[in-house]
Amino acid sequence: MAYTVLARRYRSQAFGDVVGQDAVAQTLKNAIQRDRVAHAYLFCGTRGVGKTSMARLFARALNAPATMPDAPQPSDVELPETDVQQRMADAIMRGDDLNVIEIDAASNNSVDNARELIANAGLAPTANARFKIYIIDEVHMLSNQAFNALLKTMEEPPEHVKFILCTTDPHKVPPTIQSRCQRFDFPAIPTARITEHLKAVVNAESLDAEDDLVYTVARLGNGSMRDALSLLDRVIAAAGDDKLTVTTLETLLGLPETDLIDNLVNAAAQGDVAATLRAGHDLLARGVSQEQVVETLIERLRQLMLVAACGPDADVVELSDEARKTTAQLAAHFDTDALVYLITLADNLQRHAKQSANPRALFDAVLARMALAEKMADVAAILAGNTTPTQKKKP
Repeated sequence: MAYTVLARRYRSQAFGDVVGQDAVAQTLKNAIQRDRVAHAYLFCGTRGVGKTSMARLFARALNAPATMPDAPQPSDVELPETDVQQRMADAIMRGDDLNVIEIDAASNNSVDNARELIANAGLAPTANARFKIYIIDEVHMLSNQAFNALLKTMEEPPEHVKFILCTTDPHKVPPTIQSRCQRFDFPAIPTARITEHLKAVVNAESLDAEDDLVYTVARLGNGSMRDALSLLDRVIAAAGDDKLTVTTLETLLGLPETDLIDNLVNAAAQGDVAATLRAGHDLLARGVSQEQVVETLIERLRQLMLVAACGPDADVVELSDEARKTTAQLAAHFDTDALVYLITLADNLQRHAKQSANPRALFDAVLARMALAEKMADVAAILAGNTTPTQKKKP
């Protein structure tokens, strides 16, 4: 049997399973419960946050409510037998139900496609279904002519037709289309919620994984559950039968090793220019790109800043318990304003190195400046007539 990727195998099967979209799920359930289901919806949000999953679940709740534990059950509508509903539900979740038509607007964006959709919308659903539901993914990819062809049908559709439009770029959807839809914005999923779900997946797959690995994969998902699950799939393949570790992830993605980044930061905290430059050289000598080193350094400095400002136990610090302890020990060498300054230095390097003929020289200069930050602050304070300048904490 062909392998099914984690993002598909663990796709949500109920409204409550769509991680991080509780408000949207509750609103849609209320609409069904109160018989106030609109004829057109616009689901907006970045990739992998549950738009298409929610659209399928909404369609399933309308046509096969008995198959979902948290779907409202209409009391004044005659529904088919549960086994018939289950067959419909399975087809809906696979994307091949006759009454729930999924269209990829990226490859079906012509006016002819829109006219075909309009013509088919006039046909009643099969005897077992209440509604004919059109889910148009990446709807912003439709041509202007296709949008114009849809306008009239979306404004006054047949009673049995519902439209669910999904997009990652709502500003590209014409206002005339948006005004005919109820819009729902899907926020990026918090790292903590992604972490919880990844841990559940790891347990369900009977895998052995480091907590730091799960947290790092969740963070690299950047608010997208699908991206995080896809990355976890890659780590599982790379690890084989071994334990899933941060080292495996770093090797897979070509990321700099966390210990080497911490060595660099610690050397800068000590004001040791030579050690800081050697740490930077060691990172680049491992074959990691300079851009990746700087990006990882900025993220590490951000973690230190959050710990220094909010404390290691704050919710805003998205690290495992062990990583919080290590980060707190390193953050103790700095004041918050010093870390803000170091982040600014690294960010300027990231922007200017791309346009420089000698980016390595800028890289080394910034590392030296980080190590000299305290001395430079002293000079600036003296020139400003301030005898008590803000300094980095001594270890």
